[in-house]
Amino acid sequence: MCEATVYLTEDGQEKKFMQDVVLMQPEGDAWLLVTLLGEQKLVQGNIKKLDFLKHTVHLEESKE
Repeated sequence: MCEATVYLTEDGQEKKFMQDVVLMQPEGDAWLLVTLLGEQKLVQGNIKKLDFLKHTVHLEESKE
């Protein structure tokens, strides 16, 4: 499968934010994340790392 798990780093701590993500779309200064079942979340952050082999996306909170 091609779903990804999204991790968010806040205050130096990386935590799992959302799993089974099939769509990641920019929305202004945020990202719209959509899961395989249609759950949606909007999160602000910058992409820190994309790991296609492990199907992970690592975001860090915006410094602004």
